[in-house]
Amino acid sequence: MNKRLKCPLNVLQLVTCVGLLFCSAQLNAQQISSQKTGVTKLKRIAPGLEKSIQESGSKTVRVQVKNKAQLLTWLAENNYNGTITQTTSSAQIFTLTNISGKTLLQLASSRVVTYIDKPNRQAKVEIELKDADFTVNNIYAIRSLYPLLNGSNMAASVKEEAFNPNDIDLKGRALSPESFGGSFTAHATTMATIIAGAGNSGPRGKGIADHAKLAYSDFVALFPDNSQALLNKGISLQNHSYGVGVENYYGLESAAYDRETFQNPTLLHVFSSGNSGNKADEEGNYAGITGFANLTGQFKTSKNTLSVGALEPTGKIGLLSSKGPAYDGRVKPELVAFGKGGTSEAAAVVSGVALLVQQAYKEQHSALPSAALVKATLINSADDAGRPEVDFEAGFGNTDAAGAIRTIQENRFIVGEVTDKTTKQHSISVPGGTQKLKVTLVWHDVEGNPEASKAIINDLDLTLTTINGQVLKPWVLSSYAHADSLQLPAKRREDHLNNVEQVTIELPAAGTYQINVSGYDVPQGPQNYSLAYEFETGTEWVYPTIGVSLQANSVNRIRWKHAIPGEKGKLEYKLNNSTDWQLIADNIDLATAFFDWNAPDAINKAQLRLTTPNATILSGDFLLTKQLKLKVGYNCDDQVMLHWAKLPNVAQYKLYQVGSTHLEPFLTTADTLALLNKNQLQALPEFINVAPFIDGTQAEGSETVAFNQMGIGCYIKTFLPYQFVTDSVDLQLELSTLYKVASVTLERLVNGNYTTVQTIAPVIQLAHTLHDNSPALGKNLYRVKVTTADGKNFYSQPEEVVYADANFVQAYPNPIPAGETLSVAVASGVAIVQFYDQLGKLVYESEEFGMIKQVPTAGLKSGLYILRLKTESGNYVAGKVLVL
Repeated sequence: MNKRLKCPLNVLQLVTCVGLLFCSAQLNAQQISSQKTGVTKLKRIAPGLEKSIQESGSKTVRVQVKNKAQLLTWLAENNYNGTITQTTSSAQIFTLTNISGKTLLQLASSRVVTYIDKPNRQAKVEIELKDADFTVNNIYAIRSLYPLLNGSNMAASVKEEAFNPNDIDLKGRALSPESFGGSFTAHATTMATIIAGAGNSGPRGKGIADHAKLAYSDFVALFPDNSQALLNKGISLQNHSYGVGVENYYGLESAAYDRETFQNPTLLHVFSSGNSGNKADEEGNYAGITGFANLTGQFKTSKNTLSVGALEPTGKIGLLSSKGPAYDGRVKPELVAFGKGGTSEAAAVVSGVALLVQQAYKEQHSALPSAALVKATLINSADDAGRPEVDFEAGFGNTDAAGAIRTIQENRFIVGEVTDKTTKQHSISVPGGTQKLKVTLVWHDVEGNPEASKAIINDLDLTLTTINGQVLKPWVLSSYAHADSLQLPAKRREDHLNNVEQVTIELPAAGTYQINVSGYDVPQGPQNYSLAYEFETGTEWVYPTIGVSLQANSVNRIRWKHAIPGEKGKLEYKLNNSTDWQLIADNIDLATAFFDWNAPDAINKAQLRLTTPNATILSGDFLLTKQLKLKVGYNCDDQVMLHWAKLPNVAQYKLYQVGSTHLEPFLTTADTLALLNKNQLQALPEFINVAPFIDGTQAEGSETVAFNQMGIGCYIKTFLPYQFVTDSVDLQLELSTLYKVASVTLERLVNGNYTTVQTIAPVIQLAHTLHDNSPALGKNLYRVKVTTADGKNFYSQPEEVVYADANFVQAYPNPIPAGETLSVAVASGVAIVQFYDQLGKLVYESEEFGMIKQVPTAGLKSGLYILRLKTESGNYVAGKVLVL
């Protein structure tokens, strides 16, 4: 055939086609189009792989094929000499190695292949935890309002490297911990703790769904795990806090997640959006637009999963939080959450909240909700963040845990199905006083085609008909590939890109509204869908909530929700049993939604009052307290003594021990000292925690202490010499407690018996310096005896001190085998060390440091040597050393 056949191609496309037969037909089949990067774009090849065609060297790729046998035949006909492995359980996806650029192009031209994608990439975690703040996402309200909603009978999988199943906050709740191996990471352990930490280590170790079970899955494989296998283990959610670098296209991994979720609709996948928010994609429609379209992994652009960005403590979107749109203009991420440490943390927060949403539904309906309903609930209840309504930075807003749970508890959701060109109507009654009505539609779509320009297959439309007959369309963003366009405010219009749509209306009149869901284009119907709706009613407290502990005499960040822009307010507090409100601040800008309050130095119940032009809002009763510090007084063979500072206005304290999974109470006392008899408490673990009760309500507990790991013995915390070799013997002693201590005695070993050197009585302080006025030259062995008021004696471990006057030197071992290191003790920090043989000849000299000089004997012949040292003061001391 004539290779000069004319094709309507640009120069780069002609270069690509050189040497290929049937050029025109093949190029039409591939739908080749030129991109602004100047690199030929083949629709069957993932962005970035086009460059491989023009680069030398072999490559590794994944291919999706119509038929494995046809692929093997094609490879044989084209003399393929690499390896082929099945990538997943799917019989249509394979990994090929040793592919040249030429073969890659030929492969893309073959009718056997439907798509060529990047091979497995190395996943990396997306930043460590830094000071989690559950107040931002209204977690504490759930603990106050729904104390039994704690993740019981729920399970989540953490896909990355292994978390530590033996961590004190995770112990006893890891599924199949024997499969974890022996290598654990702090990042994975942190993510697991945010999701479901038990709080055994202290208040900051308590996660969101603190009774849930946890499983581990390795992120070395980027394709989804077998969803049915996860569900069979009771796992209803998987957290993914990792990325592979900026990738913004819909590939085989994206399609696989959509397929798995569509086929297993109750399993929710939560991804971190990534920490590349200040970068630009290098490929695709949004190439070169810094600050947009920079999610870190193609799998995060999947339709049926949830991507989460990070919110800073100020309420702004983190600069490094990866942003949308997805390659086809869809909204990503859908949500944000607090993530001072990055989007890893934010995703874990949303995973914990989603578990509680699943539990709330399961307890009401005896079955798991669809992941689409969970998404609708989370998205609809989110508080607006970033720009008004939806945007590509914050998605639909900041996750509100309490709002999501209330949506389920109050049955403000609807599930249904719709077919092509039909409409379903649902009526809702909007109460008076509603500040804002929100309605969100979510459906899980069948997997998209990586070759297509957009991922959506089944396209639904959402509208809201008001009581006046006005039809409101959803908020839609401009997806035009320019930074200015991507920052434009959302407008009401039809949405034919996203499988999430939201309609809102400010200050709706009370009455009946119609929610309309239409099948705009449903080629693979009927299509299931989920709706959630919410009535925002103005200002309300977020933090503190009932029973929460704030730190007295410290700065605490308090939070509220507010729906009316521009309003000012007054903030006050009062203590329990008082009628006087104390001013905190006046003329506060309520739009900030938080205030840093320097709480008074009082241990009491308290209440906050926020006065706005239209309302007065009272918080629930919370606690002003100070976190106790549990200390070990002594740890004897038969008894442990614990103590803590007394708090005013506290009548009792409760001690907890770490049980098989969680803290378990074992002692209530009015005292600030507890004696634990080890013989009576055989099951007592070493991990102990104490919490005060303020006006009958338990306040925040202490950090948990492990009394066997505190380095505290029986009354004696430390006993050490100031110097091991010295010309003045002084030893430092620190007691762990003065409880019942009558006297302290320093003893020295003399002729096999300990004799008294110094006695202190009464004992009125913990720290002491003990002195021996008449030590013997050379080694001296000391111990401390503590005598209690009831006549019992407790002893320290023995400590050795070498007493050396100006003329003392001691070498050991002596005799010494040739080649070993000789230790020389002398009362000087620096000394010149010399060896003389029996003829008086100098055979070794060096400057040595430290109270014990380390002198090598390598090279010395057997015999008797004179050891001579010149000290810092200029004195000379000498001795004899026998080298064997």
